[in-house]
Amino acid sequence: MNSIQKRMLNRTLRFSLTSFVGNLLMAFLVLKAVQKGQHSFSTQEINYILLFAITIFVTAIEVVVYWSNLRQSQLRQDALNEKLQEVLKGEKASQILLPKDDPFYELTMTVNKIESHDRHQIHNLTNQGNELKAIVNNLPVGVLVINRHREVQLANPATIDLLQLQIQKDPHPYTLDIKQDDLRALIERTFETKRDHHRTIHLKREPSEKVIEATVVYNKQVHHRYEVIVLLYDITEAWTVEQMQLNFVSNASHELRTPITAISGFAETLMNGAKNDPDKLDEFLAIIQKESRKLVRLTEDILSISRTQSDDPQSLEITESSLADLAQEEINLLHSGMQLHQVEVVNDIPKNVKVQTDAQQLGQIIKNLVANGIRYNRPSGHVSLSYQETTNRWQLIVSDNGIGIATEEQPKVFERFYRVSANKPGELVSGTGLGLPIVAESVKNLGGEVRLKSELGKGSTFILTFPKQWRPSAEY
Repeated sequence: MNSIQKRMLNRTLRFSLTSFVGNLLMAFLVLKAVQKGQHSFSTQEINYILLFAITIFVTAIEVVVYWSNLRQSQLRQDALNEKLQEVLKGEKASQILLPKDDPFYELTMTVNKIESHDRHQIHNLTNQGNELKAIVNNLPVGVLVINRHREVQLANPATIDLLQLQIQKDPHPYTLDIKQDDLRALIERTFETKRDHHRTIHLKREPSEKVIEATVVYNKQVHHRYEVIVLLYDITEAWTVEQMQLNFVSNASHELRTPITAISGFAETLMNGAKNDPDKLDEFLAIIQKESRKLVRLTEDILSISRTQSDDPQSLEITESSLADLAQEEINLLHSGMQLHQVEVVNDIPKNVKVQTDAQQLGQIIKNLVANGIRYNRPSGHVSLSYQETTNRWQLIVSDNGIGIATEEQPKVFERFYRVSANKPGELVSGTGLGLPIVAESVKNLGGEVRLKSELGKGSTFILTFPKQWRPSAEY
């Protein structure tokens, strides 16, 4: 017998005793009333045993009715209690159905509504939690949540990728994951000051260094609880572009200053009397002319790379042009350079090839690649231009048998002002260092791509791939 059954039995026994005493007292009072109203009624005629039996019978009926009602009530209470327990556990509970005249009907309906509302709320919270988890997991920003005990509560995939971690799922000290001293110091500073902090951090990682903007947020909660949220923004690309811009300005200033200084210096020397010496006059004028040409070439290259970056693809003049004729025009303009460096340029592009392109930009591409092939070559060297095509694309291939480019230098040749080393260690070939960056920008504007194959001492090959049907957003 369980505790509920014991309580029901005790309540029934107490009711039985109370009911029996009440019925017996009622019978006694009725008897007295009858005797008082009928004086001829003799007490001897009353069967006290029968009266006692009737009292017990009535009491028994009342007890049975009471027990039945008590049992039904207890069954309903058990059902309601079981349902509420399921609601507390977050389990799906079945509906309790009672007739409208049942005394527990209103209470049961209220419990049913509470269960339905609670299930609806749990469903909404689950959906919101899944949505939030999906958002956090797919954010390109690293998110790391640390509780007030300095334990990691959450780390999204971007954080794991940026920090190259293998984070445990269970809460654990964040110091097991964060190895960078400057990032650790930033987090500890936030814990101590209870204020937000941020700084730019360089992460030493493989295969390349990452630059991140770390923002550590102090998030206050209720009842003196708080957490620290670490946000990691990968700004490597933006930082690289900024450094390239700074280097561009620095290098451009240096490259401009050198010929300007030479021109100014030799002009001043001539004005101070050197012009009276015919030999000095010719020598200094030749130097001034050479530096002036270098200055003009540098200015043209800077203007070219600025123009190619700002060009709107829709503003390009796309026409059908003869690729062989276009290439030959640019080769003819480089005739003096070919004679100076004793390099032969061969145009192997078929005469019948027509391409859809912007003739001005493609001509500039060809001029820069051929000029580089001449400049980075050796006497009796050669440069060749050839053509290939596939179903949807065509290729312009510019090859030379010059000094070539070392493997470690190849990723840098499209950076502005970068110049590869010559045959001697540390020696640089003269030039502005803007030719290949101009090529890369122009090829991109024309919806193409450029690849480099090179071997030190054997030469270089540039493969330019373009779509046959030009579109502003050409994809491969």
